[in-house]
Amino acid sequence: MHGDRTFPKTERLQSGWQFRRIYDTGRCHKGRRMVLYTLATPDGPRQVGVVTIRRIGNAVARNRARRLFREAYRLNKHKLTDHLQLVMIARTAIRQATLRELETEMLALWQEAGVITAT
Repeated sequence: MHGDRTFPKTERLQSGWQFRRIYDTGRCHKGRRMVLYTLATPDGPRQVGVVTIRRIGNAVARNRARRLFREAYRLNKHKLTDHLQLVMIARTAIRQATLRELETEMLALWQEAGVITAT
């Protein structure tokens, strides 16, 4: 009984063309540990993609970064507006980040991007 707190495959960006479209037409917001691209999609569902580059480290470090992103997103996705696509790119500073630190920065960038619903 997880309800809205799960992270199903339908909420994930999976194709390279989807990422490219968001990079080309979306808005970019930079933080210390991550870069956020946002694109409003009036007729589509909310979707998110996570990118980790080799500069972050070996496969273990990149997988840890992806897990942190997915967990921070999963715990806070109910705060986002619908019909939105996000791409979150890890920066090298994520290597020392805790979940709480990444979550704080993610929420700040979401606020800056104006994608958090007014509650």
